[in-house]
Amino acid sequence: MGTGLPSAPIRLTLRAGLWYSEADSMAGLTEHFVKAKKKKAVRFALILAAGVVLAGAYIFLIRRDMTDFGVCYQGGERIIQGETLYREADGHLQFKYSPAAALFFTPLSLLPYEAAKAVWFILELAFLAGIIHLADRMLPAAGKRGPWIIALTLLIELKFLGRELELGQVNLLILFILTLMLYSLIHGKEDRAGLLWGGSLFFKPYALVFLPYLLLKRRFRTLLTGAGMVVAGLLLPAIFYGLRGDVAVFQEWSASLSKSTAPLLASYDNASLYGFLLKTFPALSLEIGRAVLLAVFLALALAVLWMMRAGRASPAIQNPEILEAAFLLVLIPVFSPLGWNYNYLYSILAVILLLSAWQHSSPAGQALLGLNFVLIGTSLIELWGRSLFRFYTRQALVVLNFLVVLAFLAYLRARRRA
Repeated sequence: MGTGLPSAPIRLTLRAGLWYSEADSMAGLTEHFVKAKKKKAVRFALILAAGVVLAGAYIFLIRRDMTDFGVCYQGGERIIQGETLYREADGHLQFKYSPAAALFFTPLSLLPYEAAKAVWFILELAFLAGIIHLADRMLPAAGKRGPWIIALTLLIELKFLGRELELGQVNLLILFILTLMLYSLIHGKEDRAGLLWGGSLFFKPYALVFLPYLLLKRRFRTLLTGAGMVVAGLLLPAIFYGLRGDVAVFQEWSASLSKSTAPLLASYDNASLYGFLLKTFPALSLEIGRAVLLAVFLALALAVLWMMRAGRASPAIQNPEILEAAFLLVLIPVFSPLGWNYNYLYSILAVILLLSAWQHSSPAGQALLGLNFVLIGTSLIELWGRSLFRFYTRQALVVLNFLVVLAFLAYLRARRRA
């Protein structure tokens, strides 16, 4: 009579198969854990190595300078004591930001200067990490190609980042604020975006490049919140100066900016488009120079309008604001009257975006863009030699590199739309 159970040989075979299956699973699981452990070890080793390099760079190179941070530190000290911020006696090291920016530095000014420098250096690295993290989160999943994009971006931007850290400047802070503003806009957090936009204006007026953009995007709530933030920034210094003193210190700020800007327009380090025209074509009349600047400005403004229109016409493009914002951020050093070389770190988002969309360019386009990135990343006196490097820097030729970057951002919009 049949029992309904498999015969003994069949049962043995099934048990053996089950044992082998379990053994394979255990082996696979063990291999997975080993690989994960190796990845963690490699990641830890890389982080440790980066920490050692950065600590060494700070100890032996950066902390000996940080001149611009020293100006901000002094501004924080002065505003606490109710002293004037803007003094001609400070010369080139005169505080140039708004009184509200001095308030930002008051906590650091309570620390010993050397400790404050170390804290600011760490904060700048945190701002850079935040920028890259937010950029990665805003990219579409199809555009993410692993850590090599971050590594290449840092290599391309290393010259600008190094100088930013060496001076202890505030551009990484501003770029972090603006990147977080963009992230907030994409996720519908208009109030937070407005507070960030308005707050960035305390340091430098760079965020004004987003003013017409936000108007055209009808982000009126963002603009209103931002305006409120600006008003708060105008009133806060009255805590230390009183209302009359607050008005007086803002008048001093305006006067100091008008006096200190003009003599620097044709200086060696000015790498803006206006600086390029002044230094490369010194015989150009003032009227013609301004006409050329205006023509380029209008052409790029039309490019932004076209990209916004293309973004609306192509719903398949995820978060078109990323590309538009990357374009606007590059415009900051290009059109800023005093666009120093290191200000081109505002191109970080553009570089990440172009590298992540590398496959969308033709082979010829990839070669041109790659060569352009190599020129940007290797333009160091140690690699090019003193004569070539000085010529490149003195003539502000870096602006041409970033006009190419702008052209590729526009091309990327057209390519994705096709």
